[in-house]
Formats: sequence, structure tokens, C-alpha cells
Amino acid sequence: PRLRDIGFRPGHFETGRLNAITDVEGVAVGHSTVTEGETIRTGATAILPHGGNLFQDKVPAAFAVYNGFGKFAGSTQIE
Repeated sequence: PRLRDIGFRPGHFETGRLNAITDVEGVAVGHSTVTEGETIRTGATAILPHGGNLFQDKVPAAFAVYNGFGKFAGSTQIE
């Protein structure tokens, strides 16, 4: 079961219509998957927090390490 299904409600606000990051006004999400042969699947996801110039109009950011090597591409830019 999902956390909300068993009564745990994280945060202070109600979820949006889709309970997704795209419920936030101005946020755009794109994804591309690359498939090669029968066994290779990889992809990338981009989250754009607003439609303006991201270099001039910066947004707060943080990062977390999600792989076994302790590396995360782009972390130096966020720091």
C-alpha cells in the first residue's frame, strides 16, 4: 500500500489533482527512454521549475546520492 492509503500524510498541504510534481503551476517535466536490443534500457528525466531563464532566475536546490558509487552528476553545480 501507499503511505497515504495507510493514513500517513506527509507535509502540511493537500495534494494536487494528480498528486504529482506537475500539479505545481509552471513546472514542466520531460522524459526520454533509450531502448537498445532486448536488455538495454536507460533514460533521463528533466524537471523545469519555471518557464523563464533558469540561469538568471535561480531556484532553491539540493541533491541526494542515489547510487552505490556515491556520485551524483551535477552536484558540483548545485553546491
